[in-house]
Amino acid sequence: MLELRCWLARLVSLQGVLVFCLGLGAASAQAWGDKPSAKDQPDVAALMATEIEAQMVALQLEVAEGRKTTRHRLPEALIGFYAQREYRPIWDRSERLEQLIGSLETLEADGLTPDDYYVKQLRLALPLLGSNSPADVPTRVADELRATNAYLYALYHLYNGKVDPAGLDSHWNFDPHDMSPIADSARIAESVESGQIPQLFEKIRPQHVIYRSFKAGLVHYRLLAAQGGWPSLPAGPTLKPCMVDPVVAILRQRLQITGEYSPPALLDAAGLSPAQKCLGTTSLATSSAGLIESTSDDATTDNVVTTNNDAAGSDNTALVVAASSASSAPAIDPNQVFDEYLVEAVKRFQREQYLEVDGAIGPATRAALNISVQSRIDQIRVNLDRARWLLHNIPNDMVLVDVAGFKITYVKAGLPVWRSRVQVGMAYRTSPIFKSEINYITLNPTWTVPPTILRKDVLPKIRKDVGYLHKNRMRVLDSSGKEINPANVNWSSPGNVTIRQDAGEGAALGKAVIRFPNSYAVYLHDTPHQKLFDKSQRAFSSGCIRVERALELVELLLADTPSWDADAINTALAAGKTRNVTLAKRVPILLAYWTVDALSETQIAFKPDIYARDAAVLAALNRSN
Repeated sequence: MLELRCWLARLVSLQGVLVFCLGLGAASAQAWGDKPSAKDQPDVAALMATEIEAQMVALQLEVAEGRKTTRHRLPEALIGFYAQREYRPIWDRSERLEQLIGSLETLEADGLTPDDYYVKQLRLALPLLGSNSPADVPTRVADELRATNAYLYALYHLYNGKVDPAGLDSHWNFDPHDMSPIADSARIAESVESGQIPQLFEKIRPQHVIYRSFKAGLVHYRLLAAQGGWPSLPAGPTLKPCMVDPVVAILRQRLQITGEYSPPALLDAAGLSPAQKCLGTTSLATSSAGLIESTSDDATTDNVVTTNNDAAGSDNTALVVAASSASSAPAIDPNQVFDEYLVEAVKRFQREQYLEVDGAIGPATRAALNISVQSRIDQIRVNLDRARWLLHNIPNDMVLVDVAGFKITYVKAGLPVWRSRVQVGMAYRTSPIFKSEINYITLNPTWTVPPTILRKDVLPKIRKDVGYLHKNRMRVLDSSGKEINPANVNWSSPGNVTIRQDAGEGAALGKAVIRFPNSYAVYLHDTPHQKLFDKSQRAFSSGCIRVERALELVELLLADTPSWDADAINTALAAGKTRNVTLAKRVPILLAYWTVDALSETQIAFKPDIYARDAAVLAALNRSN
């Protein structure tokens, strides 16, 4: 809101002149001994309108000169707002301003900061609304413009996001959404006058289950923060099932707080506790720590320990646990036993965090468990803004690639009809985030090695063994596209050559490529690297998107293209000839980046920030307007 601060500075300089002129009029009336009549009282609303018009004329000149350029064009919106009102103030009633303040305060639930919208200053403006003193006109005009700016900014940020994604990512090509179908200048003003500001705010938020889920997650994690968050696990060796360690009790508490772990019934059908079931099949020698002396005063008590279960969040009921068949064996705190129920809770946590699901607490799982509740709150706020970037006017038919989630969804008529796993670009060869339209499919594709992959990956292998080309069915082409003998190339400095891999078994692009216009040479494709789909985190490619079960997606995309059913596709593949098939109807494709998953309308999970992009968004989100 830099422009608003400039206007306020000008208002301060004008205030003295206005008060001086008004003072002269009052002094003249007193000099003649007359009391000002009602008709002689200055029209404060008219004075404010005159000053607002002057401010808008000045702003219009700055816009025309290019000194006021923003991605959201809010200066123009402000000028239009007051022009259609003939510059009359709109925040001249306390109930209107109070409703605006209340609506701005609800932005906290959207991950925005109400103080960025001058909530505190607007509260200070309330007492002056009843003033008819000409001396207060400059201050009231400043408050008026401040309120309208806060109103417009809030609406824009709810609709398009506060952060400018194009300023953070050069690949970004999603255009800001046009607000006018929901809120043009007339409707924005009418919502104020009719007392419908909260309704307009709600209408302009993304109306999507993902947004509702993220908001619910923000409420939940803020509640956890208010309750003290969760404990961190200290550094130490890997914790494995049925180990006994004091850290296991902390782990149990950590997962109970966030809901992955729920205390089971103390005994199973055979009368055994979870700890007993573990220790009955595992030697106590597997314990890394945690052996505690029995607290019983009865020296003849056999295999008994009384333990406090506070660490697991349960009550203080004494629990009797058989620790060993030997009466002299030390007793074990069952909270410190990594039992089967806790193992399942760890696996659930690992699945939701895109970690390797082994039920053990290694370095990666420990690091994810130790991410603070405040960091998770920040992560949700970042993804709420990403949701505002994308979730308006989502196409009913589209292919959505969730890059950080390593998954792809085909949506028809607004409903997901097909899902699969993908492999995306490595951290140093990231998959770009953009939108396009799928326009054709290549069956039995050849692969022209991109320059970066040629330089960094392929040439070193050729220099080591020129036979690499033959083994991988690769041809060498000169600048005119003519094939040349690899033996005639100086591979230390090959010059302007192209390497192309033939289609066939083991080809880099598999059996099909799904293509869409873009300047990054990125596409969806089949792959011979099928085993990599079993990994939890799948950032393995050089930027393109490798799709598991890619031929299923090909069949779905060609469903509306005459003569290209499953049999026709299989026949073309069996022929082995490279063939391009144009879609009868283009299908939008969105490559998106989220680090929070919406599991339901009320439940979320977190993903790794594989491209380390959250920090920049958070910094911009926390920056004052």
